[in-house]
Amino acid sequence: MNISALLERPVTKYRRIFPSTDPRDPQVRLPLRTELFLIAHDDQTGRAHIDQHSLSLGLAGAVLLELWLTMRILIGRAYLVRDGVYTPDPGRITITDPTPYGDPLTDAAMNLLKRTGGQTYVSDFIREFATLDLYDRVRGDMLAIGVLHRVTRHRLNLFRRETYLPVTTAYSVQVRTWLRNLATPRDHTQPLTDLPDMQTVALAGLVTALGLTRHLYHADPGALHRRLMDIITRLYDNTIRDVHAAINPSQRRTH
Repeated sequence: MNISALLERPVTKYRRIFPSTDPRDPQVRLPLRTELFLIAHDDQTGRAHIDQHSLSLGLAGAVLLELWLTMRILIGRAYLVRDGVYTPDPGRITITDPTPYGDPLTDAAMNLLKRTGGQTYVSDFIREFATLDLYDRVRGDMLAIGVLHRVTRHRLNLFRRETYLPVTTAYSVQVRTWLRNLATPRDHTQPLTDLPDMQTVALAGLVTALGLTRHLYHADPGALHRRLMDIITRLYDNTIRDVHAAINPSQRRTH
């Protein structure tokens, strides 16, 4: 795959999906955090594939990458006011556009960045933002926009359990398909428009960091994981790699 060509594509800005919107429309995207949430849960039972703490860290990373995808921040660059230039600073978050996006979660993330006075690093932001009942807020947002619905199940007419399921499995099926296609070797004669956008690559970084590749329903999860990792590691921009390291249990700081 031509990675440089992939990076030159303009970012596809996501649109929220409501039940009346066909999720198979290739121009429609859920928020990145919502796509991650769907992959991290079983479609039929609603149970999470990983522990809630790890998933909350991943969701915080997803919200941060949403700010990056919409070009409101840079990661890995510090701005020198005196010289008017950006200089490399691994993991550093720099606000480039503080304009509210109109989305409660991304705006909350931006407000947190503003309160730090511009001295925030990826690992510190993710650790702090993940503690703010983020899992419940992401799930609540998905309920509000009609991606999830609440289901009450009874067992032996004695026990009642509430769970949250996708209103249609078409949402998660499409997201998994995008990731599998991202890792599929492509013919160099294919048109550039067939390549996935950076939101899919960002999602690949989150999924591989959290060990969710085996839940993409691929015949060879190990090979799929290696292909996705190869794409991520060959990116010239360190942003996705910085977030990947911050949420990966084997790499993230614990203090």
